[in-house]
Amino acid sequence: MSQIKTLLVFIIFSAPLMGEVIGEFSFDNRYFFNEGAQGQKQNHSSFSISPEIFFEEDKRIFHFKPKLRKDTEDPERNLVDVQELYLLEILEDREIKYGISKEFWGVTETSHRVDIINQTDTSESFDGEDKLGQPMAKISFERDWGLLDIYALIGFRERTFVGQNGRLRLPIVTDTDNPSYASSAKAARIDFAMRWANYFDNLEIAVSHFSGTSREPRFLPSPKKLNQIAPHYEVIDQSGIEMQYFLGSLALKGEIISRSGQGDRFSAATYGFEYTQVGIMDSRLDLGWVVEANHDDRLKSSPAVLGTRLTMNDISDTQILSGFIYDERSEEIGFLLEATRRMGDCCLVSVEGMYFDDINEDNNETKLFSPFKEDDFLRMEFIYYFGD
Repeated sequence: MSQIKTLLVFIIFSAPLMGEVIGEFSFDNRYFFNEGAQGQKQNHSSFSISPEIFFEEDKRIFHFKPKLRKDTEDPERNLVDVQELYLLEILEDREIKYGISKEFWGVTETSHRVDIINQTDTSESFDGEDKLGQPMAKISFERDWGLLDIYALIGFRERTFVGQNGRLRLPIVTDTDNPSYASSAKAARIDFAMRWANYFDNLEIAVSHFSGTSREPRFLPSPKKLNQIAPHYEVIDQSGIEMQYFLGSLALKGEIISRSGQGDRFSAATYGFEYTQVGIMDSRLDLGWVVEANHDDRLKSSPAVLGTRLTMNDISDTQILSGFIYDERSEEIGFLLEATRRMGDCCLVSVEGMYFDDINEDNNETKLFSPFKEDDFLRMEFIYYFGD
């Protein structure tokens, strides 16, 4: 709590000097239809606040965005994180960024294979979309031959996990107090990455390489806590390519990686398409169809996804995303739902749900969803935007 108070005091006193504070406050409640497999409660609530300071002067941009989260049931979900705290200098032939930031790579919807700069905040959500801030120095060059980003990633962020009372977790608790590292520098290791991107008519392409501590840990028995597992972070090299090709309302997408350092070298890919029907049935509604398949050399099979994105194009910017996840070998199916709607200029309401189903329980193949078979849930979130 002392960290939270210090951070808030800094925000309050720095705001008059650097500009008005904007940001968002959110409250969410997750209702699980069953008691957890390890006896967890069915109702879990949390709130978060994420203020933001943005200041620009003489081709220099300062951005500060912390995030604070408090959970009613699981203390491991409590978070004090600096998502953005950087200075961006815009020079004649390059841009230089120093500080803490979030960088996204990728084009596909269901699995971002190439996205590796920031650590995943798995305690926030099941889909892996939420990230932690990463200390870095970044230099960018934009020329006729494309955009080149070069990163020095200064220090490592450990992955977050839900705790004993949390939901959507493995049957064994993760001991986040005793991580181990392949590198002798541990969390102080400096990692490096680079990414080149360009577009040619209807084709967008990017090639990237990362060398450093893996954001995706292996798990070993905890050295200090009985019946718990601890994350082990290895040093990897990962090369990736991402592509999008547009044919009118059809977008073909793909991400492919090759990685060494976690046992034998392996490759993984996500590929598919998104097709948008504009003005279905002579209305203002747009309907997008998303079909994606996955492959990972480490797995016998990977799930495929069929989803839809319905955009109402109304004043409230209402959108509904739904889809099925199906694994042919294990005969498992999952259903997901995400819907958002603005309420005036100040607020947004969202609904998220997930349903896991084992079509054939007698199938002896490894089950991807088995740890979550009691975790079907519905989540409602209210977000209030403050400031300008």
